[in-house]
Amino acid sequence: MIMGTNDPFPTLRALTKEAGLSCEGYDLAVRGTARAEDKLRKALRVVPGGERLFNADASLVLCGSFARHEMLKGSDYDWSLLIDGVVDNDHAVLGRTIDSAIRKAKLPSPGNTGTFGNLVFSHDLVHRIGGGADSNANLTRRVLMLLESRPLSLSGGDSSNVVWENVLRNILERYFEEDVHFSTRKPRVPRFLLNDLTRYWRTICVDYAAKHRELDGRKWAIRNAKLRFSRKLLYASGLAFCLSCELDPPSSNHVGLFNFEDHTSGPFIRSATAFAQTAALEYLAAFIDTFVRDSRRRNKIVRLIFGTYNWWLTTMSNTHKRTELENLGHERANESAIFQNVRNKSRDFAQGLELLFFNHDRQQKRDKIAHLSLQYIGF
Repeated sequence: MIMGTNDPFPTLRALTKEAGLSCEGYDLAVRGTARAEDKLRKALRVVPGGERLFNADASLVLCGSFARHEMLKGSDYDWSLLIDGVVDNDHAVLGRTIDSAIRKAKLPSPGNTGTFGNLVFSHDLVHRIGGGADSNANLTRRVLMLLESRPLSLSGGDSSNVVWENVLRNILERYFEEDVHFSTRKPRVPRFLLNDLTRYWRTICVDYAAKHRELDGRKWAIRNAKLRFSRKLLYASGLAFCLSCELDPPSSNHVGLFNFEDHTSGPFIRSATAFAQTAALEYLAAFIDTFVRDSRRRNKIVRLIFGTYNWWLTTMSNTHKRTELENLGHERANESAIFQNVRNKSRDFAQGLELLFFNHDRQQKRDKIAHLSLQYIGF
């Protein structure tokens, strides 16, 4: 059992212990992520130019499994170089240095879709929200900044944390300060943010079909499985945060990382910053721990969501099973026992999320989570 201050899943572990569930998959993920970070830091320190990787306006941001603390054998080393400053030719050099370090260390590079492994500029993330200038790639990078990113520091003195936090704060200010429906006097679910999270979820579902055609069916099963688990998890955690803004509005007296005195929505921006700094699994666990008090329903939700996700992580840690999913096409899916298990387990995972967000207990007049879910996600 991995515990302590460096454990990213303390609430999750408490809930699974309460429900009598195994944490094998989470232990594997935490250990794998720690090893991967160590390998990446070593690779960056020895590559030529590595000592000048981070300057005042650049941050190496970990993405994907890295950011979720779910790195397992075979996971890609997804990263972005976040730029928050004036144009500088050295930015391209920094990006090539990171890519070179990963390749020389023979670490799994980001996929060839172009979402990761590139330079990302703060101007696009902050100023191009919606409208014709907001591409699918920009939407993905912006939303994943909130749901699935964290900066990597090589030393206590580099700028990674500062740059990432500054860009994050500016994105959140756009979402909250320009939301005409949002009110700090009578806190509500932030529609602007929720709609963008929902747009991202629907976009990757549509892109899944487009990629199937572009890739001629290659890697179909693994992409399908990730959509059923890790991608759905991200949307669920974002939905949980948005609902929490009305279920339990943050206090204006809370002391946070930034000075929000000039913003009426400051406490919510601060709360959203804390959300972005928390692994999706842990945030969802904390949401359940806070708002689902009925022990019988709570344990059922925990078993369906976290028990099933534990199975997913142990499956992905198995080289044979992972390789089969990576090479399996849709035409042979019905013949694969592993994929059939993925399909069945993903239904349990989805059932747990449905029970959390859309349950309406007949013994109660109104379930608050279900009421808000129907109000803001339905019609």
